[in-house]
Amino acid sequence: MNPIYIVAEIGCNHNGDFKLAKQMVDEAKKAGVDAVKFQTFKAEQLISKIAPKAEYQIVQTGNDETQLEMTRKLELPYDEFIKLEHYAKSLGLDVFSTPFDMDSIDFLASRQQKTWKIPSGELLNLPYLEKIARLPIAGKKIILSTGMATLEEISLALSVLNQNGMSPGDITILHCNTEYPTPFEDVNLNCIAGLKETFSEYQVGFSDHSPGYFAGIASVPFGISMIEKHFTLDKSFEGPDHKASVTPDELRLLCEGIRAVETSLGSREKTVTPSERKNKIVARKSIVAKKTIQKGEHFTLDNITTKRPGNGISPMAWYDLLGKQAEQDFSEDQLITHTGFSAQEV
Repeated sequence: MNPIYIVAEIGCNHNGDFKLAKQMVDEAKKAGVDAVKFQTFKAEQLISKIAPKAEYQIVQTGNDETQLEMTRKLELPYDEFIKLEHYAKSLGLDVFSTPFDMDSIDFLASRQQKTWKIPSGELLNLPYLEKIARLPIAGKKIILSTGMATLEEISLALSVLNQNGMSPGDITILHCNTEYPTPFEDVNLNCIAGLKETFSEYQVGFSDHSPGYFAGIASVPFGISMIEKHFTLDKSFEGPDHKASVTPDELRLLCEGIRAVETSLGSREKTVTPSERKNKIVARKSIVAKKTIQKGEHFTLDNITTKRPGNGISPMAWYDLLGKQAEQDFSEDQLITHTGFSAQEV
């Protein structure tokens, strides 16, 4: 199984500040992610003047400004994204961005971006889906986030992508809940198994908006191929997504936890592992002399018992050995030996 692809979602948590965005790239690298992701948009093309704020946005940023006014402050100019793209790649990170409007799709296509994340809010945006699917970029991959969506809506979006040139093997479906932060009772990790069964031709991943890193680590045994997690340098920063994001320390723990669980999964077969084999002699018991036994005496409940180490006759042969005659003298605690009885494997 390939390692889970870990994406640090910088998104708009840079607050439109290039220096802050660059610092976030550094912290993401230190944490151990595989990729960083941004959001590219022109606020006027994304949001109408009458669009209301989401409830979580009001909670985080107040209601004194419109969604459009709030989002304008979060834009990252195209030229600054290019600088960040070069910088992230110089650190050995993959880097891509989610476009939220048609001009931003064109810009990212001019960069020959190969990985395209379709956010949950665009899942039913037909012209948007068609435009990305038709981009003539070799090796293009699409990641489809599915917050707020039904299975029927996911199927509809996938059919649009398929009909416009994308094969299932080049699409990853992300289980997602579009609440920031997502209450644990709404995370619904079991849905990952359902998505894998329903859309068996596709890879399935997890876009986690729940608090902390618990759900992210817990998703590993479900067989996800990738995980995306919003992160911030400080949850107290002004902006809509900071409080629903992890800190650099939490991001590091997420990465370490994912890698530890991946290594721990193993197989369905129960075997004695090399690391524990050496402990068999120490932890298991053998049949030993409870007291001095003379040659010719019969083994009885009074003169034999079981004690460590486990390199003599197994206690599982207890009733077979009882009543047999000792073939030699045994001192107290000496391992019992007898013709026809072999020592345990260690």
